[in-house]
Amino acid sequence: MRPTATALAVAVVLAASAGACAGGDATVSAAGDGPATTATAAAPSSPPEATNGSATTGPRPIPAVDTVPVRVRIPAIGVDSALETLHRDGDGRLAAPVDWQTAGWFAGGPVPGAPGPAVIAGHVDSPSGPAVFARLARLRPGDRVEVELGDGATAVFEVDGSRTVAQAEFPADEVYGPVPDRQLRLITCHTFDEAAGHYVDNLVVFATLQDQ
Repeated sequence: MRPTATALAVAVVLAASAGACAGGDATVSAAGDGPATTATAAAPSSPPEATNGSATTGPRPIPAVDTVPVRVRIPAIGVDSALETLHRDGDGRLAAPVDWQTAGWFAGGPVPGAPGPAVIAGHVDSPSGPAVFARLARLRPGDRVEVELGDGATAVFEVDGSRTVAQAEFPADEVYGPVPDRQLRLITCHTFDEAAGHYVDNLVVFATLQDQ
């Protein structure tokens, strides 16, 4: 199904994350591959495998944590969603959330608030209209993203910026690669190609944990 007009948001300023989309038949394949055409929702490229290494030379091991994220709130765009737990599918892609109106956290990456780049993805539209991340492109630098954890704590991030990236050339290293601090990426689909009949870009929003 074609996305509704309200589901297609305008691109934001800097970088953002890849998420799932309704209505298209493309998924974001692993880095270096072209888009797949057998799924019903687009999702981010697979992150690099974690290996030993420094924050500047390659992916680092994910620290052990005793909690998981359970909810994400983005006041500026009216998002208040529980979080599904997302994993890679059989092709190595990040599976999309099952519920159109619920975002999902990639459990193969850091917990939001832990060192490294945590990833939360969500659909931009659904068969019946806008989905959970329909207004993600409206976020601007300085907007807050609150991630509630299972232990009752809340990790508060501030948006740094966002950018649109081609699904066929998804920058997995930039989105999933090591960073020296605690960051968050929000990902959804962007740019519906009428001729192709599916989304061709992803929107990735970058945010950094604030001192609390």
